[in-house]
Amino acid sequence: MIQWAFVVVYVIVMFLFASQEASSASYTSSFLARWLPHLSAAELRQLTVIARKAVHVAAYGVLTLITYYASRKTKKLHRIALPLSVVFALLVAMLDEGYQNRLLYRTGSAQDVLIDGLGIAVTALGLWLTSRWRKQHKEVAEDVENKR
Repeated sequence: MIQWAFVVVYVIVMFLFASQEASSASYTSSFLARWLPHLSAAELRQLTVIARKAVHVAAYGVLTLITYYASRKTKKLHRIALPLSVVFALLVAMLDEGYQNRLLYRTGSAQDVLIDGLGIAVTALGLWLTSRWRKQHKEVAEDVENKR
């Protein structure tokens, strides 16, 4: 049950952070300008976009991962852990972007949901490949054990 509490806290923190001025593009841009004063305005704009989108990808990748592990630890959800984590993370992404449309410092967009989806998809693919790899290695180990 603690795994689900972690998922809930993570989602709450995501929504709380979105409501802060520090999550705005202008704040990110001014932060980067202080740390990288040698960059031109155009370079700062480009870096701001890249940094913000990278955070979207990472944040939703992490959400997918922790939801997957919480689902795997839940007896009734064990078998559908991967699709459940993907659907849940996409739902949160859509709700988050809708929520951001109502905020002073933020704007929500369908494009950001797609970017969030990239983080979700990459994480899901990694989890799926890891699962297949473990299953294959388990079968090989069992075959070796059976031949003894």
